Amino acid sequence: REDGLASVVDVTTSELPVEKKGVSVAKVEQNLFEWLKGHVLKLKGTLMIASPDDVAAIQAIRLRSSEKSKMTRDHNGFRKLLIVLTRAGKVFALHTGDGRIIWSILLPTLRKSEACERPVGLNIYQWQVPHHHALDENPSVLVVGRCGPSLAAPAVLSFIDAYTGLEVNSLSHAHTVAQVIPLPYTDSTEQRLHLIIDVNQHAYLYPRTPEAIDILKREFSNVYWYSVESDNGIIRGHALKSNCKAVDEYCFDLRDLWSIVFPSESEKIIATVTRKLNEVVHTQAKVMTDYDVMYKYISKNLLFVANAAPKASGDIGTATPEEAWLVIYIIDTVTGRILHRMTHHGCQGPVRAVFSENWVVYHYFNLRAHRYEMSVVELYDQSRADNKDVWRFVLGKHNLTSPFSSYSRPEVTTKSQSYFFTHSVKTLEVTSTTKGITSKQVLIGTVGDQVLALDKRFLDPRRTLNPSQAEKEEGIIPLTDSLPIISQSYITHSFKVEGLRGIVTVPAKLESTSLIFAYGVDLFFTQIAPSRTYDSLTEDFSYALLLLTIVALIAAIFATWVLSERKDLQEKWK
Repeated sequence: REDGLASVVDVTTSELPVEKKGVSVAKVEQNLFEWLKGHVLKLKGTLMIASPDDVAAIQAIRLRSSEKSKMTRDHNGFRKLLIVLTRAGKVFALHTGDGRIIWSILLPTLRKSEACERPVGLNIYQWQVPHHHALDENPSVLVVGRCGPSLAAPAVLSFIDAYTGLEVNSLSHAHTVAQVIPLPYTDSTEQRLHLIIDVNQHAYLYPRTPEAIDILKREFSNVYWYSVESDNGIIRGHALKSNCKAVDEYCFDLRDLWSIVFPSESEKIIATVTRKLNEVVHTQAKVMTDYDVMYKYISKNLLFVANAAPKASGDIGTATPEEAWLVIYIIDTVTGRILHRMTHHGCQGPVRAVFSENWVVYHYFNLRAHRYEMSVVELYDQSRADNKDVWRFVLGKHNLTSPFSSYSRPEVTTKSQSYFFTHSVKTLEVTSTTKGITSKQVLIGTVGDQVLALDKRFLDPRRTLNPSQAEKEEGIIPLTDSLPIISQSYITHSFKVEGLRGIVTVPAKLESTSLIFAYGVDLFFTQIAPSRTYDSLTEDFSYALLLLTIVALIAAIFATWVLSERKDLQEKWK
């Protein structure tokens, strides 16, 4: 295999092209020739006279004819392209059906040269995602790199066609790159707007078109972001100020909205995590066991921050329980408000965390208990307390359509719980589905380079030692001091993803299914159904039995109707 795939640094996905209905005569003739050739090879294989080359050709034909390896979209959305960026600046497109490489390109802008002596690939983003009204356009991705390890090194941008792997456009040495912010806006060609922040606190807009400028000006007051200075213990909130007149019209000056400075003598930032921008939440309301309704505090502007004591910021065992503590914060990145703060005494990092919907799960080490722990925090919106009647929610007499603003005073309540966990953790992720209806599973990358799927119900802060009958009916599990590790819950089964570094989840069109991609030295891909495949039939479903049952029912209905008519006729003759 390609050695570059052992150093994947970032992953994005792309839909495959739609299958065309029209077929040319040349393609029909080619398919007929391939069909005849395939049958000849299969006959040789049956008669055991096939050469090693013939056996390889038979396997290739079987692979091409497989449904899962087609180069077109499927109805359930299982077939996609995984576009991965490696540390060396090489980009690969992998087919999710069989993992084969569709195309690869070593970007010219990320090759070593006099102008760019130490190129490195940073991130890859979806750039253009054509929808149904523009299916003749190919999707494209944006690759961001840098000509050196320091922030002062000039940036390198490359735009790649996701279907062909050709470099459509490139920009280099225009400015530095400290942060890339994908904006939730697209232009008429479905190109997504991005802001690239340099080290001089300037924001550069891409794509560099007049239409993009007009879109940004309309949403000028709604663009916010944050930056984290881990070494200095500072988190700042930013917004756009005005054009950089000295550069060009696509450059903007920044203004600081707020800042949080953590005391360096007692706290050091060791982890931050936020929600996915494309996460879908099905409903804000959560019906409790007593038919009360609680409303999730849903905001895409929330940031989870984990701080450790300076002496406990190193490896496990470098500090005593009295010298170690963890302080976690949940911060609104628009206003800088601290919505929640909690301290874990006698605990230290490393901290791994995942943020989804209104809850955050994080993993750390408890020095007093000499065990790893996982904690969960859920946030609920108390400003909708007058909607706590489930019948008002069912009948539509609620205020869920009222506008939500980060500048309004938040009335947030939290529920939290901690559990012991057996393993050290390398990474955390959560399953994602297209509508957000399916229950969640937390994906845990263990120190043994395997991926464990843990049902979110085990991380429910409402778990009690003796749940009531109503709580049992809701699915609340009795409280235990540790989280169970069920061997059947390892989605990697007996395999190891050597050097596991990250997990990526992608929603399929089928609501019950989530696609999982884990990468390290090895690559692993699978699909899981956290709530079982409730919206599809299994592969071993007996269609013949279904057809026989339908025919038998129709025959029984017809026979019953005949007997009923005959009985009515006899009744009338009496």
